[in-house]
Amino acid sequence: MEQKTKFLYLSEQEVKSLLTQEDAIRAAEEAFRNVGNGAITIGRMTLMTVDPAEKNNFHIMPAVMHERNIAGMKWIGTFGAPLPGYPFSHGNLIILSSTETGLPLAVVGATGITAMRTAGGHGVVQAKLLANPDQKRLSVFGCGVQARSGICGFLQQFPDIQQVRIFSRSEEPIAAVREQWKSHVEVVSCHSAEEALEESNLVLMASGAWKPLLHKEHLRPGMTIIGIEGFRDMDPEISRRAKWYLGCRDTDIDILEDPELNPDGSLSLSDVYGDVAQVLNGKCAGREDPQEIIVSTHMGMGAHDLCCAYRAYERAKEKGIGTWLTV
Repeated sequence: MEQKTKFLYLSEQEVKSLLTQEDAIRAAEEAFRNVGNGAITIGRMTLMTVDPAEKNNFHIMPAVMHERNIAGMKWIGTFGAPLPGYPFSHGNLIILSSTETGLPLAVVGATGITAMRTAGGHGVVQAKLLANPDQKRLSVFGCGVQARSGICGFLQQFPDIQQVRIFSRSEEPIAAVREQWKSHVEVVSCHSAEEALEESNLVLMASGAWKPLLHKEHLRPGMTIIGIEGFRDMDPEISRRAKWYLGCRDTDIDILEDPELNPDGSLSLSDVYGDVAQVLNGKCAGREDPQEIIVSTHMGMGAHDLCCAYRAYERAKEKGIGTWLTV
């Protein structure tokens, strides 16, 4: 009976050794599809602030993967006002439990998974379904962890990309991206949105900015914009000028309700054409014309993280990686 009470702990470094960017893309697509067809049920995210200014918080993102008999949650902290020397988010965890026995199966480091599955995971899946396929240039707003993960995933999904144009306030991370991809693509440092968008119709918004960097005047036929932070760094008018898709309608309602993601309060659910989960399940059309302007925003859901963590858990058991602990 003691054996049944053991669960596997996987550290951040172990997770990094077990998962690839391709795994994150496949897990994100699996999550979208299975949420859309009912094979995954998403619980309501719960957020708790921990400081008087309400800048620091922890939140829980639960889901049930019915076909795999797995229930789980992501426990993540996001600190807008961290102590000196501490990052915005770290020390995050995913818990996987059996729906048959109720026992925990694994506790998995989730900070690396979060970076992989966001811009470089579900952001890539959004673009895969909604963008024109023959992309030669990628415009990226921002060059933080999410933007760099996004570049990795987009280059994998769109092998014809020859140039990445980055608009960021810091040159140092752009230089690092240039060095990383020097044998694959040209990386161009840009000093304005207009420069970043030159001859490019594929745009990743991953800036972390608190004001719009992309405006309605920047839109042109055939453009696809992937936003991982709602309309915090985009003009909300884009939601009405473009064909707007959410990632998952049930979870992305937060984009409308959160004043940080919907700063002027003008976003409306009536302007949403559909969501990625519907497109994957044939319930909604994706891109219907090469000239369409499309924007897709998704704030993520625990199902993405659980699908990644489950892949890491299964692979770890095969390879004998991780530490077994007792409840």
